[in-house]
Amino acid sequence: MFIFLILGSWATLFAQEPLRYTTKQGLPSNHIYDLAEDENGFMWFATKQGLVKYDGETFKTLTIKDGLPNNDTWLLELDYQGHLWFFSKSKYQGYVKNDSIHTFATKNKEVITPRFIYKTKTSFSFYDDFGMKTFDNKNIINFDLYNKSSYKIVNLKLLEIQKKYGFNDEYRMPIFLNPVTKETLFFQNKKILIYDWNFNFKKEVELDITFDYQNNNLNNQGLLYNQIGFYTLKEGILFIDFKDYTTQYKSFKDLVDLDEVKNVRCFSTKNNIQISIPGHLMIFDYNLILQNTYNLPYHLSNKSFKDSSGNIWMTDLGNGISLLPKTFVQSEYYLRNQKVQKINKLKNQLFAGVNDKGFFQYNHLNNHFAQLTTQNSVNGEIYQIKEESSSNRNYYISSSHYYEFQNSKLNSFYIKDYSNSTVNLGGVKDITLFKNNHYIISTSGLIIGSINTDNTELLIEKNGLLFTEPFKNHIYAAGSDGLHKLDNKNLVKPILNKSILEVPISSLKSSDEYLIVGTDGRGVYLYDSKNIYHLKETDGLSVQRILKKGDKLWLATQIGVYVVQLKKNNLIISNIINAFYDTDGLLQNNTNDIYLENDFLYAATDTGLAKLNIQNPIYKQSPNLYFKTVNDTLSFQKKDSKNIAISFSCLDYNNQEYLNYSYRLLPTQNDWVNTSTKTLIFSNLNPNLYTLEVRVIDQHNNITTKSLYLNVVPEWWQTTWALILFVFLALLILFGLYKILKYQIQKKEEAKAQQDKRIAGLELQALRSQMNPHFVHNSLNAIQYFIQRNEVELSENYLSKFSQLIRLFFEYSRRQNITIKEELDLLRNYLEIEKLRFEEKLNYTISVCDIFDVEEQLIPSMLLQPIVENAVNHGIFHKKENGNISVTFKYINDTTFKVVIEDDGIGINNSKKLFKASSKNYQSNSSKVLQERIILLNQSKDWGIEFNALDKSELNSSLTGTIITLLFKQNLKL
Repeated sequence: MFIFLILGSWATLFAQEPLRYTTKQGLPSNHIYDLAEDENGFMWFATKQGLVKYDGETFKTLTIKDGLPNNDTWLLELDYQGHLWFFSKSKYQGYVKNDSIHTFATKNKEVITPRFIYKTKTSFSFYDDFGMKTFDNKNIINFDLYNKSSYKIVNLKLLEIQKKYGFNDEYRMPIFLNPVTKETLFFQNKKILIYDWNFNFKKEVELDITFDYQNNNLNNQGLLYNQIGFYTLKEGILFIDFKDYTTQYKSFKDLVDLDEVKNVRCFSTKNNIQISIPGHLMIFDYNLILQNTYNLPYHLSNKSFKDSSGNIWMTDLGNGISLLPKTFVQSEYYLRNQKVQKINKLKNQLFAGVNDKGFFQYNHLNNHFAQLTTQNSVNGEIYQIKEESSSNRNYYISSSHYYEFQNSKLNSFYIKDYSNSTVNLGGVKDITLFKNNHYIISTSGLIIGSINTDNTELLIEKNGLLFTEPFKNHIYAAGSDGLHKLDNKNLVKPILNKSILEVPISSLKSSDEYLIVGTDGRGVYLYDSKNIYHLKETDGLSVQRILKKGDKLWLATQIGVYVVQLKKNNLIISNIINAFYDTDGLLQNNTNDIYLENDFLYAATDTGLAKLNIQNPIYKQSPNLYFKTVNDTLSFQKKDSKNIAISFSCLDYNNQEYLNYSYRLLPTQNDWVNTSTKTLIFSNLNPNLYTLEVRVIDQHNNITTKSLYLNVVPEWWQTTWALILFVFLALLILFGLYKILKYQIQKKEEAKAQQDKRIAGLELQALRSQMNPHFVHNSLNAIQYFIQRNEVELSENYLSKFSQLIRLFFEYSRRQNITIKEELDLLRNYLEIEKLRFEEKLNYTISVCDIFDVEEQLIPSMLLQPIVENAVNHGIFHKKENGNISVTFKYINDTTFKVVIEDDGIGINNSKKLFKASSKNYQSNSSKVLQERIILLNQSKDWGIEFNALDKSELNSSLTGTIITLLFKQNLKL
């Protein structure tokens, strides 16, 4: 990289080539005057052919067609309000805000040539050859000092001051105007003379300088943030702090060892002051303390700038734009343009192995790798820099030599080969100490050698082996045909029928739990002597080195350095949680070897060794995701929603390749959808307010999510008010239809009710008429019985009572209701007749509550008689002893009363048994008729009748008989 502090050496500068942008990459011209960063982090370039904005992917050029006064724009500056000002030789000057150009002119619209910039928190001013100018909302306001036609001073007070100190209007006295303090500063010998803007003297300030500024040509001047002014000369730069009028002079000789500089650009950001000269960039804080000096390639850095992210930009009048990404700037590089194959630290010494050059040792004092083997020695491939902790021996193995590090140097390591001749055993690739034996991988195969005797034996002759590693009391060997275990002087596959074991192996690492195997193309698998676990997310990687740090694996691969988080409960789904690529500071993605030390990652590649601080905040910065829209809410008419295109991007000048994007559209889409395009098209969206969420994840697992609201506006008839109106009209129409239908239904229901009432009346009459034949049949049988017994008087008495009862039947059957008195007369007549028929076997009692008005209280006609008849014929009739029947009327309230009919006959249950046992299976029809009549009476709404029948045996097993209870509730009509 092109960076060093002033004490650094030039040899470390060219570690990483800058990225280059010219007309081939989209610039309108390679002639670049100036550069600046806007408030959102976008880079802008003033070129000969327009003003250019760069977002990390594309160059967008603004020209005269877009409102630029002059394509040949040479000066850029950002103010406190976020306006990016541009200046050129033109009638108009202006700024860019949100990609829109705003221009201003003097009242006379004369052509002006801005030179110096003065920034304050509330204003922005510039100086041309005739004085200071500033801006209001519409115009450029002049503060003229000189006659524009003759360059002569027009202010008499200024002329007097000039002459007082030996200057005339042709050779003007150096001057500085401060728009904040409204002061004019003059430089005289080693003093600053301070006047107000009306040229009234205020005070003078002594300068702590050692040169005569009158012999220094003015290069640049201006006012920076925080009220610090600067005045640049060919030998240095003078800073003036207007808060206390203190000054500091910075000599270019002291800063960058240059006697004289012709082109100086001094500007400020909110965080620092930057001084750019060809070949150098100096960064100061606001206490004017030098923070960094970057030495840059002279031919590329006519002007340079460090942006807010840490990237260094360089421009030139003919070479376009060059970029040193922040990752290059903050990384260190060694052994540049050399093929570094191995890197490791042994006994607190860092070593590197370089192809065809041998081994190097790092020197902390000069931050340099020194070669340990002679430069004339050709070492070929470097295979190992490893430590044998059990023997306290270290091995440095190349294709032609293998060494041990002793007495601060590498010494060749010799053992006796299997032919017992003392030679340097060639073709060694790996050495492992296990149970007092050396296990040596060579081009011949697997060799075993005793530590005590140095005798060796070719244990197994096999080509293609690269590594040996002890694991759980066994030696494992690996190479081009996979993993093998040494078993009784034979190499066998640890597990049969596992295809992953056949894959070429490029690295091997043992731990307490696993043998960690890196393959050439299938990633990593772990072997625990029983099972094999293939880490699926690593599939496709060629793993050239594995480091295990806790529960993480660091992998050097052909496409970068990866970090895998092991999931012990499910190793197969262990995932990649971090990655480092060339955009992160690696010299190449193809990484031969890695070494971790504290917060630093060393990565060996074919083009050198990179040292990255993996804890640097630049690797933890969330991606700068943004939508390419002005507003965060976009509205679309329904007709325009057929194809809505939304573009987004990530502001990153170096790392676009390793960003992964996904999106979702709420509320219709809850799951994230991966996308490779940065323009999303949505078709035929229904009216609604949608939230478009876009997410970007970088290689370090930093995540940024941004939201954009899409409001698809409905047609007028789709609006809420229209919907409310339509609903109201629909409800109104439905209500009208409801009223019409209700009226028609009511009319039909009333007609039907009348008809049903008439039908119910007829049915009641028919039911009442059904009670007569049964009783008549029984009575006639009784009369016949008495006649056959020649009991004429009894027959006549019976016949008289029967005829009276028949008359009552006919009279009451025509009426819906009768009084209780009439009901009592009917019941007494009926029971008297039955008493005659049963002779003395039947007794009855009828009792009525005194509260009753028996002549007024109504009861449905002919309802109690069938119940009493059932008590006689089905209860008392089958009883051998005398039977009793009681009828009780109980008052409840004016509309409700109860009637209890009780007998001591055989009961309901025994009656049913007799019915089933009877050969005739004859049963009276009166019970069924009674139930139907009660239902009809309830349906008529005139009466509410509850009927309950109870066998006395259910109350007491020693009792017989039946209790019938009827509850009458009369619905009185007002």
